[in-house]
Amino acid sequence: MIYIPEKINDIVGNQPYTRNTVGMSGSDVLIFPKHVLKIQKRTAETDNEHDIVTWLNGRVPVPEIPEYVVENETAYTLMTRVDGKMLCDEEFLNNPAKLIKIVAEGMKLLWSVNVSECPLCTSRLDERLKEARRNVENGLVDLDNVEPETFGPNGFSNPEELLIWLEQNRPEEDIVLTHGDFCLPNIFVDNDKVRGFIDLGKMGPADRWQDLAIALRSMEHNFSGRYNNGKSYFKFEPQMLLNELGIEMDEAKNRYYMLLDELF
Repeated sequence: MIYIPEKINDIVGNQPYTRNTVGMSGSDVLIFPKHVLKIQKRTAETDNEHDIVTWLNGRVPVPEIPEYVVENETAYTLMTRVDGKMLCDEEFLNNPAKLIKIVAEGMKLLWSVNVSECPLCTSRLDERLKEARRNVENGLVDLDNVEPETFGPNGFSNPEELLIWLEQNRPEEDIVLTHGDFCLPNIFVDNDKVRGFIDLGKMGPADRWQDLAIALRSMEHNFSGRYNNGKSYFKFEPQMLLNELGIEMDEAKNRYYMLLDELF
């Protein structure tokens, strides 16, 4: 029996739920008829998810958070359910042109938000590097889910070496509103329109390549079959998305933000 705080139980009551098994967040996610309850260790990201949704106040499609409860260092985030299918659904993987267009439209939605008065800074590079250092120093880097080329003979010898490189080679930031983990399972689509972004713990003002790097990697892996039991759908090239966005590839920033994500 899963413990649910009283304030949240007053909303979901005895409604049936299922457990979500998609994604790599490490959270316990319960799916109710009209709500989603995410249970995880309380961190800066769980606080940020609540705070950014409050600040956005409907500017982009994200779940509402009717209750956020912290008990015994565990965060219980109750969100409204988002309609639609995940962008990693076969409906979209079988139609690459549609998927690429939707990803571009989702990014443009985020980039259209004026973040000049956003008080949140946890997504900025200063804070991300501090959090990366905490992860490295506390042995929290998940080495089982890194890209094969990141560490080893042709990469970095260990997370400590990667962290030092990131601290010494940080790029200038081009600040927009970013999702922070812009991968296909975190985007819900209905009638070919983005209906909601989920997993918002890293959302906030940051360099646009924070999202571009993760999105390009996610699209390549999903199309190639890494997350689909080996089923290959399409030979994806990064410029396909960049053409939709009307921007040029920045190899240095793309590599930097992919490497930064390896420490989270």
